[in-house]
Amino acid sequence: DNNMGAYFIINDRIENEVSKHRKNNKYFFISDNKVKRLFSDGYYMPKIIATIGKPDIYFSYGIPVFNDIAKINWFHISNALTLKTEKISLPLKTRIQMLILKKRIIKSIKYTNIATGESKFSVNLLKDEAKKRNLQCHYDVLPNGYNTSLIQDVLNNKRDELSKYAITVGTFKYKKIKIALEVFHEIRKTNDLKKFIIVGPYNNLPKSVLIDKYVELKSTISREDLLTLLYNAEYYISASQIENSSNAALEALLLSKNIILSNIPSHDEMLRNFKTKTLVLNNTNKSFMLLENNNNKIDATPWADICKKLFDIIDDFKS
Repeated sequence: DNNMGAYFIINDRIENEVSKHRKNNKYFFISDNKVKRLFSDGYYMPKIIATIGKPDIYFSYGIPVFNDIAKINWFHISNALTLKTEKISLPLKTRIQMLILKKRIIKSIKYTNIATGESKFSVNLLKDEAKKRNLQCHYDVLPNGYNTSLIQDVLNNKRDELSKYAITVGTFKYKKIKIALEVFHEIRKTNDLKKFIIVGPYNNLPKSVLIDKYVELKSTISREDLLTLLYNAEYYISASQIENSSNAALEALLLSKNIILSNIPSHDEMLRNFKTKTLVLNNTNKSFMLLENNNNKIDATPWADICKKLFDIIDDFKS
């Protein structure tokens, strides 16, 4: 908005939140019409293109590129579940939605020039599906970034050494909160942990989690409060079955003292340059990666550099 501006096609539910960025940006607000999207996803695009003309670049975050919209059509994978649901714990409705979206994403590759994801794992999922159908595209990793000022503001504060707790973020079924709680109890006594904070909606959490006396639920908190919780936590725990590249895990690596992550490809990518230990749950075959005494020096990329990476990817595509 502070430069040349861009056109944004976004859900009308956040219209008030973006209204302050209107110097050069222009917005098209789309209502979440599930019936229309089921039978004709992308129904709003022809009218928009008729208004603005054919753009140089169309960047689509998680929504299939339904036709030849721009000179360069770019699809970014927003959720690895859209490409892999096998052996992942999901409600039936979500599983069906992801399977429909997967079919549409793969079909849309014929219109897509560039496809990116936040990890090699998610990019390879799409690349393998496209390869089966002889569909060509330029692939690259566009990693998660972070807000340098927000992170630095937290790091400038003194840690609260008295509150000894572990934390996890996100409560979708595939996050496997019950297993995360088991991990917490595995390390609780040794580390004198007083509570396990779960951040996210709790309406679908198992009863055994809800009644656990060590669990503290926080359904909605501000970004600043979340970062502070991560900073003061003794442990960040994720037992997730699948991730594109977890923003919460990234922020934990930037802030938290100790990290425990499930053995999944995207977590492995995040910890590839760290020396980790293996934590195995008692009487199970479930193993986790343990990073102790984290120095918060992960090779992460600020959002400003992610913006530069966008142009690098375009140059690679053109060359």
